[in-house]
Amino acid sequence: MNYLAHLLLAEDDPLSRIGNLLGDFVAGRPEALTQKLPLRVVQGIVRHRSIDRFADEHPVTARLKALVAPERRRFAGVIVDLVHDHFLTRHWDRHSPWPLREFIDTCNTALRDHFELLPPFLADTLEERITDDWLGHYGTDEGLDGVFYRVSLRNPAFLPIRTAIEDLRLHRSEFEAGFHEFFPSLEAWVRSLGPETNVVIDRGDASS
Repeated sequence: MNYLAHLLLAEDDPLSRIGNLLGDFVAGRPEALTQKLPLRVVQGIVRHRSIDRFADEHPVTARLKALVAPERRRFAGVIVDLVHDHFLTRHWDRHSPWPLREFIDTCNTALRDHFELLPPFLADTLEERITDDWLGHYGTDEGLDGVFYRVSLRNPAFLPIRTAIEDLRLHRSEFEAGFHEFFPSLEAWVRSLGPETNVVIDRGDASS
């Protein structure tokens, strides 16, 4: 769910950015995905999934999930991801040489230029998302509250996420400290992986 973080951790390549974003939108084994997506995109999806596993297993993640109210605890992973994007936006200059608005515009352009690679759920809503500044409004409480609201509408079971801004307001200092501990370790780990093109995928008879 933390789209901005995944895009930042992608390589400076439109297809890498698309792949790192699509990890939240597509399912299936990498070798199967190469039947319909370019290899470079699939390598980005693999990187996305690796980042998710790193985050899930990081001790900071467990600590931050425990801050989420019991009635929302089963969605704690989603909530923590979105809170990380909140603090990434607020402390953007520490983590990227790109101005935030320039970076967001570059990502939106990559998505528009490769629209045919997007799954229907994303393709059908892309222009609406861009108009709504979907990657740029995490940094305020009001903007993050709107994100929680939109996520809560995806499924009736997600309704408890609607009020997740309360968790941030109650535990802001703990969430912010957790972000500052977690995100640099994630960046260092991603750098240690080397280029995404190191990912070897058995493509069978697939073509890009």
